[in-house]
Amino acid sequence: MSAPELLEIEKNKDTIDSLLNEGQLAVQTVRDDKVVHDYVDVEKAPSAIDTASISTEAFDEMILEELEKRWILNLSMHFRDKSKREKFFVTFAETPTYWRRVTVSLDYRNAPEGSLEEELLRTKFQRDKSARIYEAIRESLPDIQFYDTVTNLKLQTENERLHVHVVEDVSEIIQYPAVRSINHLNCRRIREDELVFDSHLSGFVYKVRVDGQVFIKKEIPGPDTVDEFLYEINALHQLSGSRSVIQFGGVVLDNKGEHVKGLLISFAEQGALIDVIYDGEGHLPWRRRERWARQIVQGLSEIHEAGFVQGDFTLSNIVIDAYDNAKIIDINRRGCPVGWEPPEVRDLIESNQRISMYIGVKSDLYQLGMVLYALATQHDEPETQRPLDIFAIGVLALIPDLVRKLQHC
Repeated sequence: MSAPELLEIEKNKDTIDSLLNEGQLAVQTVRDDKVVHDYVDVEKAPSAIDTASISTEAFDEMILEELEKRWILNLSMHFRDKSKREKFFVTFAETPTYWRRVTVSLDYRNAPEGSLEEELLRTKFQRDKSARIYEAIRESLPDIQFYDTVTNLKLQTENERLHVHVVEDVSEIIQYPAVRSINHLNCRRIREDELVFDSHLSGFVYKVRVDGQVFIKKEIPGPDTVDEFLYEINALHQLSGSRSVIQFGGVVLDNKGEHVKGLLISFAEQGALIDVIYDGEGHLPWRRRERWARQIVQGLSEIHEAGFVQGDFTLSNIVIDAYDNAKIIDINRRGCPVGWEPPEVRDLIESNQRISMYIGVKSDLYQLGMVLYALATQHDEPETQRPLDIFAIGVLALIPDLVRKLQHC
């Protein structure tokens, strides 16, 4: 077992449907190549001000801080044709309250010797790749004319110089919902410039403060998730009284108050259940796990009774708060993670059909069984244990007599 690497998202983010959506990134690259690019030459030499005024250690610390607050890696994706190309999704904080969405494209095929592309091809971790990209173009960022939507930076080394080709990334532009889409909800509305950034958690999820209170801010990840995002807002608002569903904190609007950009939920101090199980190293008390199981079942029941479906009911979407209570998050029907799909859709997957329309109460209940299995066995990756065998040798010894008796009822 191993804890997931949050920034290695290309390994963990795939849902069944996303794996069937072939060729999206490759099409975008072709489209970019057909337009006229603005480009910026990048000098290899570091800033004279930086090297002269501060030590190497202080400069490295400054870069690390900027990578946490100014150049934030949200996710990365390899191209589906398995070619040596890569795309990074970044949030660039031009000012503390003005953030831009940026994508960075790199082609490692025929990378010149000693080039940035060759270096990145040999770099293992995505966080390190993003850091190296930022260091390479940091001094040129003020010269780039960013788009108000999404800006693509295509980095390419030619004649021993790194060029930054700038184009609008039209395939990643999000049509943010107009504020009238939530007029039926009596909820708090916060403008982006009222948020105080604390830290990046994962993906497009951040820890922020509003009037001194800590919240989790979730942004719309991409252009294909707007409907799911509105679904989640409506679900959280309707389930505000539930003790086992994360509490809704309101919506985030753009600074003009015209469009919905994100949502706020309460902060669960202990984090995701998958990490709690992993960190517990097999020593979590049964009574504690039993209480979580009851709370999880109650929360899912309330979601279904309210007419909603969780849709992605995994250990990552259950969190534990400061009072050691389990809370369900991410009620958005966004997709069925690989390994968590119910067996009845296996034939659909093998025939390359999209299964999002088949996500419902039944798939939630199947995934609930996997969650309970994980709690009983303290295994943080139950999807690797399929087919699940609750009566396997060595497992029954971990479960009290009462539960074993219930299995035979």
